[in-house]
Amino acid sequence: MHAQRPVGSRSHRGTPAPSRRGLLLGTALGLLGSGAAAQPASYPQRPLRLVLGFPPGGATDHSARMVALKMAELVGQPIVVENRPGASGNIAAEHVARSAPDGYTLLYTTSTVHAINPNVHTKLPYDPVADFAPVLYVSRTQLALLVHNALGVASVAQLLALARSRPGRLGYASAGSGSTQHLAGALFCRQAGIEALHVPYKGSSPALTDLISGQVDFMIDTLSASLPFMRGGRLRALAVSGRTRAPAAAQLPTIDASGVKGYEVMAWGGIVVPRGTPADVVRTLNAAGNEALRSADIVSRAADSGSELQGGTPERFGAWIGEELARWKLAVAAAGVVAQ
Repeated sequence: MHAQRPVGSRSHRGTPAPSRRGLLLGTALGLLGSGAAAQPASYPQRPLRLVLGFPPGGATDHSARMVALKMAELVGQPIVVENRPGASGNIAAEHVARSAPDGYTLLYTTSTVHAINPNVHTKLPYDPVADFAPVLYVSRTQLALLVHNALGVASVAQLLALARSRPGRLGYASAGSGSTQHLAGALFCRQAGIEALHVPYKGSSPALTDLISGQVDFMIDTLSASLPFMRGGRLRALAVSGRTRAPAAAQLPTIDASGVKGYEVMAWGGIVVPRGTPADVVRTLNAAGNEALRSADIVSRAADSGSELQGGTPERFGAWIGEELARWKLAVAAAGVVAQ
């Protein structure tokens, strides 16, 4: 059974009938408004569904529900978050791609669904570009390069020197073959010119547990997963994966600035709809989403989790997806993952 929960609505029950003067004033104010307030009167008329391909309780689910709650308040209809986990998000993506393009079925997509999977699988049940229209770039998070405390390195340069003195003997953990962590680690090794052994796990949590105990030597994982271990002193972070320092870990340099030039990996999330959805509906959803991302509670929660809110136009999100498809193609080649 798919987990569903209405995350917001606006009730009009019990509201007194407006006067004719009030109606005219409301119409005038509506015409003067902009953004989400200027949405087409005919949309939305019923609850919306925001589908995502991962289980309840995880970081992606948390982000989707947080944004859906605020967007529901703005569009005046509930947004039901529907979890359809499986096949690294492919099941949910296929479902939305085949849904009616009417603005009532949305996909909360991720870098895995829209950039990694298309480069790992040659026979996907959806096309990341042709089957979807971008709506909103919600957020992104950098990854952190982590080592266990007993490894005895305190910088990227020291880790590289150790790896070169022991070619093929250091091991890096991941959440599984073809995962973000695997590809980020493989790309790091390739661009740094080192040899290291990939050690896949069934998820990020067991990988981090073995990293803490020293069963593996290093790992590149998302800041949202890494921050509790970094702040608690259980793991040492050497650098972050973006081109600029991460606000949630501003003390850390970037991997690029630490000697691995050109290195950049980001995990991200956003909203898309089936291709063919009317442009005015996309604009309505985009305006509501951008307004939601400006709310104080979302800004605060994102900062605590290491996420960087984005926003902007649908065109900006579409351009980012194109860049990410190219970037992850290189990472898949570096990891030696065989497309299936």
